[in-house]
Amino acid sequence: MANKQQTIERICCVCRKLQPIDQMTRVVRVGGEFLVQTDKRLNGRGAHVCSACLQSPNLQKSLCRSFKTQLPATIFQQLTGK
Repeated sequence: MANKQQTIERICCVCRKLQPIDQMTRVVRVGGEFLVQTDKRLNGRGAHVCSACLQSPNLQKSLCRSFKTQLPATIFQQLTGK
């Protein structure tokens, strides 16, 4: 019996499309602090953003809706690279 490698998928909070998790960026709220997840898996409330939506004008609105609060500007600077 061959082992099938399952692809883990998540829904992008901006475009609402199902995407492979390795093509997405995760924003996490740990306690009251917001972080952009790098390699290490962080516990906490998270929202995924696909690479195509990182430059979307709806990015800020979608992430704020996902967390039901305003996020710091530094998170959007990290995501967009500006």
